[in-house]
Formats: sequence, structure tokens, C-alpha cells
Amino acid sequence: MRDLGRSCGIELDYNVQTNWQPVNSQRVMLWARRYGLQEAYMSALGRRHFEQRTSASHDATILESAREAGLDVEACQDFLATDELRDEVWKSYGSTIHEKGINAIPFFIFNSPFTDGGPFRSGKGKPEMEHGSGNQERFLEIFERLLSAYEQATAARGSPL
Repeated sequence: MRDLGRSCGIELDYNVQTNWQPVNSQRVMLWARRYGLQEAYMSALGRRHFEQRTSASHDATILESAREAGLDVEACQDFLATDELRDEVWKSYGSTIHEKGINAIPFFIFNSPFTDGGPFRSGKGKPEMEHGSGNQERFLEIFERLLSAYEQATAARGSPL
């Protein structure tokens, strides 16, 4: 993962305190969505957590990320002092595990031209899925299976898609 990140200009550093359920950071993401700033907030939070060793579990990191994203920091502090959206976050965690079957991150879903399935879609076919940080060999296996399925299907048709 570090090599992949580095190739994209991201210097990942995993020596940061983590919390299995960073509820406040998730609550602020939902709150930021009200202002259309959830992507900016999550980008700022992710950079701080994964590159600068400032934990996404700490309110100080959350508030710095909110400031960078253009959110009103005082309003964010007031929001954090409430329980607003807490139940929604816990419900989402439960749904992710029990309904979607996701129990590790990152979680990769690879569809092909013949599939449109997975835990977040109701499409046809079964995608390739990888729970957690697979190594290069594991991803190569997935891509080779997808390529093989594509080649078999196009050979049976007599032409590519």
C-alpha cells in the first residue's frame, strides 16, 4: 500500500492511533454533507490521519480538517458537543457489517463488463471482492480471473463486447 500511495504522491504512515469506530469523524462527515463539503473534509481528514499521524479519532484533528474544508469551526465544535447523527453513524456501522458483509478495510469490489453486482448494487453477476489490504499476487489473481472470464465470454460470442 505504501508503494502504491507513493506512486500517487501520497506518503502513507500507519503509525497513528486508531479507533475502530471514529464516530465523531463520521458524524462530521455527515454534517459537512449538508454544506456540500464532505469530500473536502474527508480529504483533509484522510491526509492528516494517513500521512501526518494526527488521528481521525481526535476532535482536534477533526476540527483542523473542518477548517481546511471551509466549514465553520465554531459551528462544528457546537455540533460535536451534541449527539446529533450519532445513531445514524452506529446504524451505518451495523449495516456495513451485518447487511453488506464488510468486515475489513479497505474493501475492493471489481466488476467486469459482465457483472454489476456487489454489496452496494443490485445488479447481475458476482464481482470479485477483496477484504483488507491484499498483496500484489492476490490482486493479480483477481485481474487474471476477470480477464479469463472476459476472454471466454468473447470467444463464445465470436467477438469482443
